[in-house]
Amino acid sequence: MKTLVKKSEAVQIKNAKESFVKVYDFERKELGIVVSKINSNYPDKGFVINKECDEIYYVLSGEAKVYFKDENEEKVFEIKEGDALFLEKNKAFRVETNNLEIIAPTAPKWFEEQYKNVD
Repeated sequence: MKTLVKKSEAVQIKNAKESFVKVYDFERKELGIVVSKINSNYPDKGFVINKECDEIYYVLSGEAKVYFKDENEEKVFEIKEGDALFLEKNKAFRVETNNLEIIAPTAPKWFEEQYKNVD
């Protein structure tokens, strides 16, 4: 297991038109952490479901509205610097922002293919 991951070792992945994540890989399947910069809506349209892991968005800078959708209702949370928001796996959500930077611990480890876009 890695104890330290340098910024230069983080892998950057573009996950929407105006968004990317940096993955810090500690080589642990049960735990991960990413830093994300979202400069527009995420996903680009509709909602997204994380099929594999729970996430916590801790807001480093900026602000956003995060929409959660289920069969019965849609909930909206406004987040800004210093706030933390729990994103449960298998729950549809979308983010509306112009400039949001977050750090997100995940359980288990984050990987790009775990996301599924939905309308």
